[in-house]
Amino acid sequence: MTNAQTKLAYQKLLRTLTRFGSDTRGNIALIFGLSAVMIFTAVGAGLDLSRAYLARQKLSQVATLACQYASRPAIVDTSTASYNGSGGGTTYSSQVASFITTAWQNQNIGLTQTYGTPFTYTQNGPANVTLAASVPTTFMQIAGFTAIPLQVQAHCYDTPGSVAQRVADSNSQIVMQESFEAGGVAGQGIFYKPNGSAGTQTTATGYNSAAGYTGSNGTQWHIEGYCLEQDGKGVIKSAVFDGSYSVELDCDNGSGTKGNSSISTLFYLPGGAYELRYAYASRVDYPSYDPAYLCGSSATDLNWANSSTTSWTGSMANAYRTNQVNVYLDLNPASNQPPQHTTLDGAEQLAGSNLIDMCLYSMDWVQRSVTINVTTAGYYWLSFAADGTNDSFGVQLDNIVLCRISCSGSVQDNYTTAWAVSNLLFEDTFESPNYSASPVNLTGNVNNSVGSSSFWNLTGGWANAPTNELPYFGVGCPQGTQCIALGENGNDLISRPFLLVPGYYQVSYKYQSEITFASGVSNCAASPVTSTTLPSGSGNGTVWDAGYSVGTVNHDSNVVAMLMSHAQMASTPNTGNALGSTTSYTNPSGTVTTTPTVPPNSTSSPSTVALLDVCSYSSTAQTRTATVFIEKSAFYWLTLSALGTSDLYNGIVDDVRITALGSPYMSSPPSAAVTIPVPSPQPGSSISYTGFTITADPLAP
Repeated sequence: MTNAQTKLAYQKLLRTLTRFGSDTRGNIALIFGLSAVMIFTAVGAGLDLSRAYLARQKLSQVATLACQYASRPAIVDTSTASYNGSGGGTTYSSQVASFITTAWQNQNIGLTQTYGTPFTYTQNGPANVTLAASVPTTFMQIAGFTAIPLQVQAHCYDTPGSVAQRVADSNSQIVMQESFEAGGVAGQGIFYKPNGSAGTQTTATGYNSAAGYTGSNGTQWHIEGYCLEQDGKGVIKSAVFDGSYSVELDCDNGSGTKGNSSISTLFYLPGGAYELRYAYASRVDYPSYDPAYLCGSSATDLNWANSSTTSWTGSMANAYRTNQVNVYLDLNPASNQPPQHTTLDGAEQLAGSNLIDMCLYSMDWVQRSVTINVTTAGYYWLSFAADGTNDSFGVQLDNIVLCRISCSGSVQDNYTTAWAVSNLLFEDTFESPNYSASPVNLTGNVNNSVGSSSFWNLTGGWANAPTNELPYFGVGCPQGTQCIALGENGNDLISRPFLLVPGYYQVSYKYQSEITFASGVSNCAASPVTSTTLPSGSGNGTVWDAGYSVGTVNHDSNVVAMLMSHAQMASTPNTGNALGSTTSYTNPSGTVTTTPTVPPNSTSSPSTVALLDVCSYSSTAQTRTATVFIEKSAFYWLTLSALGTSDLYNGIVDDVRITALGSPYMSSPPSAAVTIPVPSPQPGSSISYTGFTITADPLAP
């Protein structure tokens, strides 16, 4: 029914009711007539208001669509003149106004937009869409209301830099860049509360609609927790990554006892590829991690890093993950507030839900890169949050950049600068403890063989299995005056962990057979090893150093293998056992057993344990080497194990070394490197979230 038909029907009804009301045959008729007029007028008003409500909904939809259009990078950045040109950027304004006209027509509203300037903006400032219209009434005209006025407003952005890519270089367009240079005072620390005022606060607070800190490019950061601390160069770190200032997220609560906080900013992302970069540095030193950096694409990459031993004294002597920063990306929810997560200690709710990167430790500045593919265009919250011990000492953060496709220039090479090419990181010649063996001490304790390193804080020796007991020879060794033998107490193994960062390394050891044969045994295979086939048969054996015959010996009695495994991928033998006692293992599941669930010397599970070398026989000393490629920062266990027949005869091992070869980005990486298996997510794999995906641990600079 059209509006004209509705009005005609209503007029006929009124005439009927009027005649009914004029009937003088009784008061009941009069009362009924008056009541009916009021009832039908009220019902009609409801219909008019309902039409107005539906119209307002359509106006609101047009305003929202117009704001999204006005925030598109392609629209803001059509040209410099479009946004910042003379006359208020007439090209930019006319483009948005034209979109409003088209969207209005597509909504079939049937009304005229009456607001004089539907789109307004301030250069480098806020933008708004305001729409107005009048909905004519049908039933409410009886009460003197001929039309219902409507007006809606949508806020598009506070600054164009917070929602659009507007700074371009030769390779990319920058969506957002923040180096925290605004408002700083050289040589001082400045504190920003969640409400934007200066100073610290004793209690943590949640989301505040007001920006707590606004950067030089207009990016608005909402602070949750205690505060944001802006530090000048030399206040916390002797150098900052970019400019003159960096910020700390574990901000002082005024009493120096708490401070975990987060910062978040909102921007619009069209669908497509993006790269996020940020710079990170630790404040509190953990000697057991030096000189490595610990960062990853997921929490599982670093859930092993639970050291609480710092080089600090007092309350900081046992700080758990006090340098941790988490990075989150989340679609803007209906509440227009960043989603929340709970800190590790359960004490606070801070901004962020979808974890896309994290760093726990690096005493030097490192730069992280996160590759993002947006599948759902929309507004997204980018959040950085402190975690770990809530103690006012934490991470330094600087130079956050989000670029369309990729940022210009290479990502900083984070490979530990102290580990230059061909730098010897570790060596154990088994000279200490000195057993004065002549020729052999059958009850040596390799747990006490620490070795030497100029880089690692070595606090323990080798784990030894299946029992903590190993022969030490004092004559005829490949190097020095002492060496060890694997195989006397069954197929012995020795194993120990090393904290390695992504890069290439060489591992080596010296090998010699305890028993020599006249013929019939092949020498050690070339590295890298592709087969674990052991020599078969037997022959008359002669002791390598004394030269006397021991009768018939199996040809595989001297076999030694070198293997490496990620600490979370295989069972690791425990140290500290009493001499001669059975060795226990910590399994990947966390259980402790004397029989490993994933043996670190397994040659049949290449997806968990990497086989680097097998030496089956050599009548003279040989130096055995293998090259490994590390993809994630973690502890990796180097294992040397006897294989083959378990008897009284052994493979002799001496002078174990680890040498740095270079970073993952080296121009001429070594050939035939063995990639050590790591837990998921696998480097280069895709991790999916609502609205986007990221690439796990990209290794390309």
